Amino acid sequence: MLPDDTGLSALPERPCKPLLRATNLAEALQTMATCQFEPALNSLGSQIAIIDQQGTITYVNQDWIEFGVHNGTAADYPWVGSDYLEASKGFSAVESEQEASLVDGIRKVLSGLAPTFDCEYSCHSPDERRWFVMRVVPLHTHPGLYVVSHHNITRRKEQLLAGQAALEESALHSQAVLDNMVDGVVTIDMRGRIQSFNQAASRMFQYTPAEVLERNVSMLMPEPHRGHHDGYLLHFQHTGEARVIGKPREVEGVRKNGEVFPMSLSVSQIMRSGQPTFIGIVRDITQRRLHDEEIRRLAFYDPLTRLPNRRLLMDRLHQAMASSCRSLHHGAVMFLDLDHFKQLNDGWGHDVGDELLQQVAARLNACVREADTVARLGGDEFVVLLEALSPLSSEAATQAEAIANKILYTLGQSYKLRGQMYDSTPSIGIVLFAQDRDSMEDLLKKADVAMYQAKSAGRNTARFYDPAMQAVAMARTELERDLRHGLSTQQFVLHYQIQVDSKGVPTGAEALVRWQHPLRGRVSPGDFIPLAEETGLILPLGQWVLETACTQLQAWAQNPTTDHWSMAVNVSAWQFAQVDFVAHVTAALAKTGARPHLLKLELTESMLVNDVDDVIAKMNAIKAYGVNFSLDDFGTGYSSLSHLKSLPLDQLKIDQSFVRDVLTDPSDAVIARTIVALGHSLGLKVIAEGVETAEQRHFLAGIGCDAFQGYYFGRPEPADMLAQRT
Repeated sequence: MLPDDTGLSALPERPCKPLLRATNLAEALQTMATCQFEPALNSLGSQIAIIDQQGTITYVNQDWIEFGVHNGTAADYPWVGSDYLEASKGFSAVESEQEASLVDGIRKVLSGLAPTFDCEYSCHSPDERRWFVMRVVPLHTHPGLYVVSHHNITRRKEQLLAGQAALEESALHSQAVLDNMVDGVVTIDMRGRIQSFNQAASRMFQYTPAEVLERNVSMLMPEPHRGHHDGYLLHFQHTGEARVIGKPREVEGVRKNGEVFPMSLSVSQIMRSGQPTFIGIVRDITQRRLHDEEIRRLAFYDPLTRLPNRRLLMDRLHQAMASSCRSLHHGAVMFLDLDHFKQLNDGWGHDVGDELLQQVAARLNACVREADTVARLGGDEFVVLLEALSPLSSEAATQAEAIANKILYTLGQSYKLRGQMYDSTPSIGIVLFAQDRDSMEDLLKKADVAMYQAKSAGRNTARFYDPAMQAVAMARTELERDLRHGLSTQQFVLHYQIQVDSKGVPTGAEALVRWQHPLRGRVSPGDFIPLAEETGLILPLGQWVLETACTQLQAWAQNPTTDHWSMAVNVSAWQFAQVDFVAHVTAALAKTGARPHLLKLELTESMLVNDVDDVIAKMNAIKAYGVNFSLDDFGTGYSSLSHLKSLPLDQLKIDQSFVRDVLTDPSDAVIARTIVALGHSLGLKVIAEGVETAEQRHFLAGIGCDAFQGYYFGRPEPADMLAQRT
């Protein structure tokens, strides 16, 4: 310990007073030498001197003298009476900067600017290295005198330096180990600040240690984990629960350039200086993920087309069959191969054949829904798995056939292979399943058999394994073919059913399309209208109906008896959904010269379920030309009253299903009354269709119905017959 003035101030005043009153230095020295505390001062193990306010030495103990001899000063050097500040400059081993610091510190104490001065300094000689601590304090019991002590701390300093060197060597060794690790090592304190960052972490995150140290570790995390991290630490601080400690997991990190990558993270906790420190071991697993994906791709996907292979197909077919049993919905398996593919391989080479297979795979994927599966079994054999078809077998067969026809059309388009055009067609076999007891292999075999039946039928076609379903599919296919032919050869005609007001006066008619097939005879609209909607043929058919009806409307305008008649034309949801529907209506009016205010377009409630804003916008655009609107089959579908009041309607039509039993079914009567009341409250006229008796007409007139249509007033008939009868 450093000596201070405590021991010296305890000296009795009487023995030491002669020192202070000595008239010369020799006398003072002699007086101090005879002081009874001289042995005590010499036993402290420190060099002790007493100086006055000018820095003059008034006393030195034996250790001081010996220290001077050791540093080359003669034993008889007159220390007492000399200037300590000047004498200290004679210590040759004291460096100049230390010397200046020593002298300045001592002067502050002597001048009263500082209460004490403590300093550690080195005083090395060529032969040895030494360190000392120095203290200068006032001798409080003797004003004007100051105690100067020097204590040799060389041994303690050497031990301290040796310990520091060992620590530094250990730290360097630890850092070298960390920097040569493959894994990144990041340590953070309990506030989330990064305390260390090894080279592997620098390479992984693309930050230098200087860029991350003392910053929050959340900078290495992408959102939303970055925003949650401080909450995790706060939870730990409040509860002590570290949710991620000792639980290796896979998370995402973010590099300096913003790239997000997968990594494994393992966190452990240690205590440093009584505070928890978290050590995170991180490893970039991007390559491992890629390798895993590649292994999975090789195991479950065809390497050429990247479609599911047989193994993955069988797994999905198993799941689809189980789902079908639970939901009672049908599924379908389509087995197809390419017609004459061997000729292409033999003539153009396998590379060209592979290119065709890749293009076929892409086209097949474009033909099915996202939930369906397209697989390649090998060679030119593909399987399409359809799920969640209709619970009714006939409807499911129709749905499967529609997709098969789409595939036939899509794969039948020309291919460009190595700069040359090539035509290829498929043959497709179809088998439906729902709660079947057949195994997966049996289903594939049946689809394969059906595919060969398609080849036997001339290729480029599809066949069902079930003969009854095949018959239905063939009939539907033939009907579609006839429908297309009928449109091009003008086999369709319009008939018109009269509409009358409450007094029975004709006010117009509804245009109804009829198909007079040369072989089938009269084909019911219930048979061909749904098919036209499924195939998209409703668009050209609907436009033909609109233009033909407008032509007849213009013809009625030339006759004074019928010039005030209106024309009601049904519009399908497909037609109305077209972006250019408004243009088609205005084009029909312009082409025929028909008066817009006499044209009445009939919409159905089903059109109001999706995108009502688009419906309203189109109706308003058409309404601006003077065209009227009627809501057909009202009450059979779904209409939101809030939507209904927003539509620019002119008329509601009571569906014939309510009119038929209006006299015998109280519910139908209530519905009819409600529709009339609702229509009138909205400022709309109300017309009833399907009126077949005078009693029905009388009841409907009694509840306020404005107009009527039905067999009681006239059946649909050609325009010339309608004109003659009226």
